[in-house]
Amino acid sequence: MGGTVKAIILAGGYATRLRPLTLTKPKAMLPILGKPLLDWIIESLARAGIRQIVLSVRYLSDVIKYRYRNLENNNIELVFVEETKPLGDAGPLRLIHERVGLDETFVVIYGDVFSDVDIAKLVEFHHRKNGIATLTLVEVDDPSRYGVAVLDSEGRIVDFVEKPQRSEAPSNLANAGIYVFEPDVIKYVPTDRASKLAKDVIPKLVRNRVAYGYVHRGLWNDIGVPSDYLKANMEALAKFYPRSYIDPTASIDSSVEIIHPIYVGRNARIGEGCRIGPFTVVGHDVVIERGSWISRSIVFDGTYVGSYAYIEGAIIGERSYLGRWVRIEQGCVLGDQVALSDGVLLARNIVVLPFKELEHSIHEEGKVVL
Repeated sequence: MGGTVKAIILAGGYATRLRPLTLTKPKAMLPILGKPLLDWIIESLARAGIRQIVLSVRYLSDVIKYRYRNLENNNIELVFVEETKPLGDAGPLRLIHERVGLDETFVVIYGDVFSDVDIAKLVEFHHRKNGIATLTLVEVDDPSRYGVAVLDSEGRIVDFVEKPQRSEAPSNLANAGIYVFEPDVIKYVPTDRASKLAKDVIPKLVRNRVAYGYVHRGLWNDIGVPSDYLKANMEALAKFYPRSYIDPTASIDSSVEIIHPIYVGRNARIGEGCRIGPFTVVGHDVVIERGSWISRSIVFDGTYVGSYAYIEGAIIGERSYLGRWVRIEQGCVLGDQVALSDGVLLARNIVVLPFKELEHSIHEEGKVVL
């Protein structure tokens, strides 16, 4: 790894655009195919030989700390650095440097990025270019959502524009939220205020001609809103389990129709006459009663789905209860522990906050149920 000794995962944000899912758990703890996004990120760093990981946390930090309290048993040294006030995504670098020291090459990765970037190859590229910063870049259809880079023939970033108008974007190479930095980058972080990498740090690095771009062509998802989160699970299914994954402890009636790909977690139970899939993730300890149809959806752990339910293109939060003959249309997002009475219909794009009981149907598309 050429001297790389640390990685930083930025996992302190409120993730307001992902509500109601993030009202009860931090974004980095949202599951992708049955395990938290943060697990995937830590595993990718471990595969690259990185053993020292700093987790920058703030919002719902206790949830993250509890989950990873015993990670040292896996030969990974995990350090938590908690912000006492919002620092942006650049400020934590200075805080971490003060607390634990950033004296050698280090990797920074956002806690909402799901990808198959080869971290070892990224670091090797960084050392070969001999700059002080390398940004991972991905080709996107809509550059207006991201910071966009322009590269010269050597891979040096010669221009960087944050969230340009789509028609004015200088390229389609977007900032993927995975960086390799030298300690000198800390000098570019403002000391007097919260700061952003894309706004306050990267443009200065580009002007000084010390930033390079590593173009990744593969799996990459920035989980910003619920539709992004659903898409990340669907793409993970297509890549890792195109013929489905069913945990050995799951119980599925022989009459169930499975349309690949699906993921079924531990101790899940699916009753007779159900139709599951395609692109459906059934979490651990989920119960789906007879005759229910679920497709292109995520059903979180511990949820109960009554008989003859219909769910299409939706996200159902943890430990929810859906009665018989419930119908949930495309784009709906239910928070944790939502209860729907028998026969309730939710029209398209309805959002239901956690811990809500609904006894009557909602026909108004896009309604937010507080």
